[in-house]
Amino acid sequence: MKYIILIILAVGGYYAYTNYAVENITVDSYQALLKKVETTEVTLQEVKTGSNMLAEFFCNDAEFQKSGGSSVSACMSKLNNYREMCESRIFNDAPATFTAKEQVTTIAKSYAACTGSTG
Repeated sequence: MKYIILIILAVGGYYAYTNYAVENITVDSYQALLKKVETTEVTLQEVKTGSNMLAEFFCNDAEFQKSGGSSVSACMSKLNNYREMCESRIFNDAPATFTAKEQVTTIAKSYAACTGSTG
């Protein structure tokens, strides 16, 4: 009888862990932001941080910038000049939290386009 109780507790614990445990992911890259939104909601500030990282990633890709007729330094300059304006334009009406990866990718791409980092 006690083995049945132990099995029930073990199965119950595993079920609770897999369905309710939230991995604590720090948004230190755009990929981390996407990984986090797959398991839990993310805040607007985390989306802003991840979007800035995505824009910087595009700017720092010399081949990508060259293919678009720009350079890393020109892109970074444009990013720094437009960052504040684009944040207010893109994120002003955004929700306080995001629950879907598609929401995050759409707003991050819009931000990157606004800052000029994608061409």
